[in-house]
Amino acid sequence: MQAFMLYMSGGGVQIFSMGIVFMLLSSPFKNLASINSAFAPFAPASSSPKAFSTLSLQKVAYILCNLLTLALGLWKCRSMGLLPTGTGDWLAFETRGQPPEILLV
Repeated sequence: MQAFMLYMSGGGVQIFSMGIVFMLLSSPFKNLASINSAFAPFAPASSSPKAFSTLSLQKVAYILCNLLTLALGLWKCRSMGLLPTGTGDWLAFETRGQPPEILLV
């Protein structure tokens, strides 16, 4: 669903597309912070619902899906030109050496 929303938001830097990208980048962190409470209703009765070892394979798949969502958001930021990935983005920090002395006599 979020990939469809990214497609519909376009490639320009407008308020709507920035809101979609912000939501896409912040939701994986919120989901990963509350992973144990998300899986608590599905835990078996014989184990603790808040333990990390309960439903571990499902939690790994959930983490991978959230990392994929985060990668999709970073790709969208890169395609919009919001990430400093080119050499022109770092020209302010580039140092140049002294030019060699040339004597034309």
